[in-house]
Amino acid sequence: MGKILVVEDDKKISRILKLQLERENHEIVIIENGIDALNEIDKKREFYDLILLDLGLPLMEGNEVCKNVRKISEVPIIVISAKNNIEEKVDLLKSGASDYVTKPFDFLELDARININIRKEKISQVVYKNLKLNMENYSVFLDDEPILLTKTEFELVKLLIENKEEIVSRDKIIEKIWGWEASDNLLDSTMKKIRQKLGKEKIKTVRGIGYILKI
Repeated sequence: MGKILVVEDDKKISRILKLQLERENHEIVIIENGIDALNEIDKKREFYDLILLDLGLPLMEGNEVCKNVRKISEVPIIVISAKNNIEEKVDLLKSGASDYVTKPFDFLELDARININIRKEKISQVVYKNLKLNMENYSVFLDDEPILLTKTEFELVKLLIENKEEIVSRDKIIEKIWGWEASDNLLDSTMKKIRQKLGKEKIKTVRGIGYILKI
């Protein structure tokens, strides 16, 4: 289902979360303090699908972890806390939290919130290895460096990612991207511009057939 980082210093709670979430086929990593959690996210920016974050953590409070994670990653963050203060919830959401669950929590509710947030994240992003496309603002990152693509170039790269490591025919590209009988020159010139931005070696030409993404 999803790769989840659990940041919780209460061993009993983290053990229960791990057992329950693994039953739902999630892959779980547990970290017990804020500094190590932040370092883990910094090293693996595209690895985790979601973070479950306690607020009362050693070394760095959960709200500071949330703020600092948002500087380097858009991974969904669900805060889990015994505190039930409306103002604090609002502040956390403003700091970048995606959701807030109060302890003690019902696991079925928590699991539902986890699945909703993971699904939202996967819809809003298309990721293939070190290439990430954000569907909401058409931003593109290669090795965490921004790449400026036009909307047409963006859609063409997205099509190649959706068919990753498979040949996408020229006819299919023209139909999906332009929806009318574009000339071969238009496709070729668009592909040339994309290669200049992403690197020529990342899109291979299968002569007479189409293209294949190779990263």
